[in-house]
Amino acid sequence: MSQKRRSRPRHPVSQTRGGVELAGGVFDQLSRRIHQFHRAISDIPFDRLAAAPVARIGSQPTRLLHDGITDSVYAVVRATGGLAFGLAALALKRAELQLEKNQLALQAPGDSTAAPAPAVLRDNVLISLNGAFGDFMAARRNPLSVQLGFYHHGTLLDLQPEVIAAAHAQITPRVVIFLHGLCCNEHSWRIYADPDAADSTPYGDRLAAEHGYTPFYLRYNTGLHISQNGRSVARLIGKLVANYPGPLDEIVLVGHSMGGLVARSACYYGQLDEAAWTSKVTQLVCLGTPHLGAPLEQAVHLGTAVMDAFKLSRPWAGLLKLRSLGIKDLRHGYASHTDWRGTDADASFENRRSEIPRLPHARYHFIGSSIGESESRWLGRLIGDGLVRLPSSTAHELADADTAVLYRTHHLRLLNHPVVYQQLVQRLVAAERPSRSSIKNPKKASPRKARKAR
Repeated sequence: MSQKRRSRPRHPVSQTRGGVELAGGVFDQLSRRIHQFHRAISDIPFDRLAAAPVARIGSQPTRLLHDGITDSVYAVVRATGGLAFGLAALALKRAELQLEKNQLALQAPGDSTAAPAPAVLRDNVLISLNGAFGDFMAARRNPLSVQLGFYHHGTLLDLQPEVIAAAHAQITPRVVIFLHGLCCNEHSWRIYADPDAADSTPYGDRLAAEHGYTPFYLRYNTGLHISQNGRSVARLIGKLVANYPGPLDEIVLVGHSMGGLVARSACYYGQLDEAAWTSKVTQLVCLGTPHLGAPLEQAVHLGTAVMDAFKLSRPWAGLLKLRSLGIKDLRHGYASHTDWRGTDADASFENRRSEIPRLPHARYHFIGSSIGESESRWLGRLIGDGLVRLPSSTAHELADADTAVLYRTHHLRLLNHPVVYQQLVQRLVAAERPSRSSIKNPKKASPRKARKAR
């Protein structure tokens, strides 16, 4: 019964309530920062007057009066705004419960009316909000917070054998699971699909048609800690395996960007829990994953610390600190709880990334890209694929992984690229361990033999 309730699509009123609650949180944070900025500006003349021998006698009472009035006004603004947003959310909650009650009363027993077709634009907006503030939203149980699960055509898949079988044209013993990156969802794997170009068909569809894999697409809240998602995904895969409507011999994990870290984390926690599904994992493929950290998050963290050192810019540093824990984990590529527990992510510059063991029987493959034309070009060396640099995306020493590099290719293009698909197939169907390769021309793949990891 509980599973059916979780799988029921959320009512539009619920989503409106979630938007109202999120807007209330944004209003509160902005009013606080504006208040701090106001006080920082007013403190400048008062501090100078306080240093003057005579002027400070009269300035002190004036300052107390000014600060008292200012603080009171902003407190009233925040309280009024909070009350207004709170009452609106409460009214919507009551309407939501009543509509849900009426819907259940009208629905005949056993009725399994399909949910309406998903609005891809809406899903993309929501996943972007979750990527930026997903931890904040989840902590407040905001209805717009992403529901972890496998999705089929934009709808959360109920992990019951008959539902799983109905969602796929064929159920095979070989499963491939796709994990998206930050501020993305399962739709992201199709963003470069072109009906007129056969080689742009999404990886999952091609692997199903050409190599007999059954694809599953994960959606998760990218604003949460990577390790939190990893542990939850480990349990979810266990549930999928337990309810799979047929024999299951092989599991392949394919993660893009943050999704690669979540996949590695899920394998780690699955192994810790001695989960049976980990023995079925044969391949783990990471596409553009910041295993050693992402330079953009590192730059934002440094910039926030600089802004925090000055009174006038400190309120805006406070806004930057509101970015999600998932984003902050990308600073060093944290994938386990021990990496971040007991530390202040906004204050620490220490890299506490621990080594997480790989699945001993699975092959790991790290595929990166660069917008440069070769590894010697300065632009590619500086910014990599635009978000992740090659030393981070091809850190083969972390899991004894073989690697490949696509040049003249940006980060998001790894989601759907004919050469990446060729590399996937080479690794999934090859009879022997694939080689480490460096692809200079995305239109022509010419892999070289790998050097052994030292």
